[in-house]
Amino acid sequence: MFEAIKNLFKKQETFPCIIWDGKIMKYLDLTQKQIDEMNNNSEKYPGWRVTKKEDC
Repeated sequence: MFEAIKNLFKKQETFPCIIWDGKIMKYLDLTQKQIDEMNNNSEKYPGWRVTKKEDC
């Protein structure tokens, strides 16, 4: 149980990203899990493209 509570407070690594939804470009810090969800879930995020700043 202690490990479960400890994992709640563990900071996840974030990456500076550029998000393009077809109309507006946004600059956010996202986790890898969030990036994967936006790139792979075309029903929830239609036409969205996420690019890590280091990949530009």
